[in-house]
Amino acid sequence: MFGDSTRDGAWVDRAKIPAGARVLAHTHPQDELVTVIEGTWYLGEGAKFDSAKLKAYPAGSFILIPAGIPHFVGAKEGTVVVQLSGVRKFETKYVEK
Repeated sequence: MFGDSTRDGAWVDRAKIPAGARVLAHTHPQDELVTVIEGTWYLGEGAKFDSAKLKAYPAGSFILIPAGIPHFVGAKEGTVVVQLSGVRKFETKYVEK
C-alpha cells in the first residue's frame, strides 16, 4: 500500500489470510503493529503453535506485538485481512519448524 517492507523506511502492507491458514511460531526484531481490517484474526504467544492459546481479535482490533516475543497466528472461520505497518525492514525468524 505504501513504501516497501523489504527495506528501511515507512511502509504499510495488507495481507489476506485464507480460512484455516496458520503461521507457525516466529519472532520479529522490531515491534509488529497489526490492525485487523476484515474477519477475525487469532494470535497466541509461545515458541510452539498451540490452538488452545489463540485469542480472537475481530475487525477493528489493533495489536502491538513487542519485538522478540515468540507468537503464532491463524484464521479459523473465514478470510482475514490485516494491515501491518512499520519504519524498518520487516523481518521474520521462525522458532518452530
